[in-house]
Amino acid sequence: MKYLKNHTDEALVVLLNNDDQKAFLEIYDRYKNELARHLVRLLRSYELAEEVLQDVFMMLWEKRHDMDASRSVPAYLYRSAINKTKNVFRKIANDNRLREEFLHHFTASGKNVVEEWIENKEVEQALHALLDRLPPQQKKVYVLCKLDGLSYKEVSEQLKISITTVNSHIRNANLFLKSELKNQSELSGFLYAALILLLF
Repeated sequence: MKYLKNHTDEALVVLLNNDDQKAFLEIYDRYKNELARHLVRLLRSYELAEEVLQDVFMMLWEKRHDMDASRSVPAYLYRSAINKTKNVFRKIANDNRLREEFLHHFTASGKNVVEEWIENKEVEQALHALLDRLPPQQKKVYVLCKLDGLSYKEVSEQLKISITTVNSHIRNANLFLKSELKNQSELSGFLYAALILLLF
């Protein structure tokens, strides 16, 4: 294995294309720590980061014959990690228990991470850009329930609409926003995480 330490990434990928397990292990050793640190920053969970890290390198091995030696290995791994992280966030967004557990990890200096994210300019701009695509009344209901924390009953009384109508607005807004987020492939992992946890 030591002789592979001096190989370029390009040379390692060529070996990997030919099922060389030692080349795969060299790529793993070369980038696992950097990628793991990045995943921990994104996921704020060592367990989830480890799980995603394993998935990324498993996919690298499974797709070894498709790897292009001219492509940047770290960029490929980073992009795979971001995509898999987004899948984790989608799963969390659709599971209330997981969402609560995950948000519990996102605390800093006793301040609620949701407050920090809303105060983050990048998050704020992306959040408003998404919410502005909702019909006015639907947006109003969504903001009151999801961001201001009012109950459906409180929103119903404040806006003088039925609880059934509030529920309908939230359901339709959720469907629309989830669809919109799927198309936001250019979002950073942090921004995607912030939006999906803020919105759902």
